[in-house]
Amino acid sequence: MGSLPPVLLCITLLFIHETWGQVEFLSLPDTVSIKESSPIGTSVHNFSLINCTSNNPTVTITSVIPPATYFNTPTQTLTGSVFGLQITLSSTATLNAQVVNKYILQITAVCGNETVTNQLFVNILDDLPKPLCDPKFSSQVGDSVEVYSNVPASSTIYTVVLRQLTNTSVTYKITSPSPSPFTIRSDGTVHAPAAGFANANLNYQLQIQVTDSMGNTCNGTLNVKVLPVYQNSVNFTSSSYSVTIPENGGPSYLVTTLKAAGTDVLYQLIDPSSIYYIEPGTGMIRTTFNLDLETNPSLVTTILKVRAYDRYQRSDSATTTVTITVTNVNDIAPQCSPALVMKQVPQDAPVGDVIATFSCTDPDYSSTGLTYSITSNANSLYSFRMMGNQLVINNTLNYDSYEMASVNFQYSATVVVTDNGTPKMTTNIPVFVTVTPVNNYDPKCVDPLTYSINENQPFGTVVGQLNATDADYPFNNLEYSISGPQNPTMFYINPRNGEINLLGPLDYEKQTTYSLVINLVDLNNDILQDPQKQRLGSCTITIDVLDYNDNPPICTPPYYEVTIYSTNSTAIPVKSLTCSDIDVTSVLSYTIVGGNTNSRFQMNNNNVMHNPFSFNTDGGVYDPENYKLLILVTDSTTSPQYSTTATVFVTIIPWTTTQPTITTTTSTPQKQTTIVNQTLEYWQPDTWFMVVIIITGALLLCAIGLLTWALCRRYPLCAQGPKDATEPLLQDRSLTSELRIQ
Repeated sequence: MGSLPPVLLCITLLFIHETWGQVEFLSLPDTVSIKESSPIGTSVHNFSLINCTSNNPTVTITSVIPPATYFNTPTQTLTGSVFGLQITLSSTATLNAQVVNKYILQITAVCGNETVTNQLFVNILDDLPKPLCDPKFSSQVGDSVEVYSNVPASSTIYTVVLRQLTNTSVTYKITSPSPSPFTIRSDGTVHAPAAGFANANLNYQLQIQVTDSMGNTCNGTLNVKVLPVYQNSVNFTSSSYSVTIPENGGPSYLVTTLKAAGTDVLYQLIDPSSIYYIEPGTGMIRTTFNLDLETNPSLVTTILKVRAYDRYQRSDSATTTVTITVTNVNDIAPQCSPALVMKQVPQDAPVGDVIATFSCTDPDYSSTGLTYSITSNANSLYSFRMMGNQLVINNTLNYDSYEMASVNFQYSATVVVTDNGTPKMTTNIPVFVTVTPVNNYDPKCVDPLTYSINENQPFGTVVGQLNATDADYPFNNLEYSISGPQNPTMFYINPRNGEINLLGPLDYEKQTTYSLVINLVDLNNDILQDPQKQRLGSCTITIDVLDYNDNPPICTPPYYEVTIYSTNSTAIPVKSLTCSDIDVTSVLSYTIVGGNTNSRFQMNNNNVMHNPFSFNTDGGVYDPENYKLLILVTDSTTSPQYSTTATVFVTIIPWTTTQPTITTTTSTPQKQTTIVNQTLEYWQPDTWFMVVIIITGALLLCAIGLLTWALCRRYPLCAQGPKDATEPLLQDRSLTSELRIQ
C-alpha cells in the first residue's frame, strides 16, 4: 500500500514556519547522545534551516565548548525552500567520555542580511571500559572448537573475541598447559601445533588470559577437539527450500537458516545477490536492506542457489535452491492533525491544562486502536503526559533558570502515535512549547546590611554595594532607590547595581549613624510589562560614621597666671589646665616644651607640678622667681596629630623659716670641694617664629644700609676721609727728601 512521502510531509510542516518570514533552525536547540567509539563520519544530528531566501546560506559551527575539532561543518541539502543540514564526526574525532562527556556546539547561519544562532548539546557515552571476554569463552566450561586432524600445521583454529573493546592495546597469553603445543598471536588467533596433530580423537583444554595496557584482565577457557577425516560427508536433506517473509523487516532481517550435514561446514551463495547474503559459518540468510514492495515490486520473489562445503576439504560440498517470497504488510503510518504543535504557555499554567488535542486516522487499521505516547528530551522530561489523544501539562513549567534560557525558554518533545497493525506503524508529531514569564517572586536584600565610612571621606566615595536578589529570570534585574527620614540626600544609590556613594560631608561629632530605607523594584519580568504586576521589596541599611581626628585641642583659657611660695608642697599641683577636644575619641597628652628653667616643673596629666626650688644666696643655685611655661597639648600619638600651646606664668615667692638659737660646740670640719651642677635649659622656638626673626633682621639691615647711604650723600666730608689720610704721607715723603738733600 502507498504512503505519504516523508519529504512532502516535512515540507508541509515547515510551510507553517515559513509564513512567519524569520530565518530559524528546526530541531535546534536539541540534546543528542553518541558513543565514544562512533566511527568517523557518524551522523551526530540532522536539522533544518527554514525561511532562508538566499540560494547559498553559510552554516558554520562557530564555537565548541570545550574546544575541539571533532565535528564537521554542516552539510546542506536543498529540498524546496528548506535546507536540510547534517553534522558528522570529523576525521580527527577521538571521543573519550572519561575526559569530556559533553560538548556544546554554537551553530550560526548567515542568510543574506539575516543571522540566526542556536545550540546543540552532544553527550558522549562511555562504551569503552575494561576488556571483557565473551561470556561463553569466560564461563567455567569455556568455548569449544573442533578441528580435523589433517589441518595444516600452525593454521588458525580459533579467535578470542572481546565482548567490548578497549581504547588500549591488549595482549594474549596461554597460561595452561605450560608449555603448550598451541600458540596465540597478538591479534588473539589460536594456531595449531607446529608439528600438526599426530593422532585423531584428541582433546585439549587451554587457559587463556587477556590483559590491556592498564593491567586489566579477563580469562577464558578453550576446549579443542581433534576429529578424524571422512570423505564426502557434506549434504543437504532437500534439494530446494521455500521461505515466505514480510516486507519492511529492515536490513539484516533473518530470512531462514540452512543446515547441511557435515562436521565443519561453511556456506556461500553461488550467484551473489544484492538483496540477500548468507553468513558462512551459520548458514543464516539475511536481507541486505529494507525490502519495500511499494518502491520495488520485483522483490516479491527471489531464487537463491546455495553451496555448502567442508572448511578444510572444499571439494566435499553440496548445493540447494532457496525460493524467497516477500509479502505485503502494514506500512502506512497514522496521519494526524495537527502535524506540528507550537504553543506559548505561561509558566504558572496549572497541571492538567490541555495543550493540544490530536485527530489521527490510519488507512490500514481501525483508528480506534491507535495509542498515544510522548518522548521527551532531558529538558522536557516529565513536563507533559498524554491523556488519550490530548497532550496535557504534567508538572509546573519552569521559566526562571539558565538552562531554560539556553534553549530560548522552549520545551521540545515528540508525540508518538502507534497503530495496532503488524508490524506496528508510528507517526511522530513534533511539539514545541514556549514558556512565557510570570512575575512570581518579590525582590529581597542580601547581607551585609551594615556599612561604615570615615568622616573625612570626600564626595563620591563608595560606601558599599547592596546586593539584592530576584528569583524571576532575568535574575536580579532590579532598580534601587533610597527613602527614609535620616538625611537621605547625604547618600546616593546607583539604581542599576546598588552601589552606595557619599554626597555630603560627614561629621562624627554631629551624627554617628544613618539609617536608610532601600526600595527595590524588579524590571522586565512580565511579558506584558504591566506595572500592576511589578514586585516590590525594601530593606533598611545602617551606615556607621567612624571618627577621624580632624580638630585640634582647645584650652580654656589659653594662658594662666599663678603665684606660689617656694616652700609649697611638691604634691600639690601648681595649676590644672582645662583643655578639651571635639573629637571624642582623642586622648590628650601634656608636655612642657619651653620656659622650664632648671627643670623645676613637670606635668602629671593636665596638672602642672613643681620640684623643690633653690634660692641659696651663698654661692648655690638661685632659681628665677618668674617662669613662663609653654605647655604643648597633643590629641594623638599617630598621624594625623593636632596640638595647641597653653602658657602658664608662675611667680615664685622665696620663703624661709626662722629657727631658734641653739648654743652648740662644733668642731671645725675639713674643707671639701663642693661641686655645684647647674642645668641650663634652652628654648627652641617654633619654625614660624624663626622665619619672622630672620625676615625682621634682614629688613633692619636693609634699613641701616639705606640710612648710611643717604647720610654719605648728604655730607660729602664722609667720603673725603681717605683723601685727608694720604696728606701726612705726602708730607712725610717731602721731609724725607729734604733730609736726604741736606
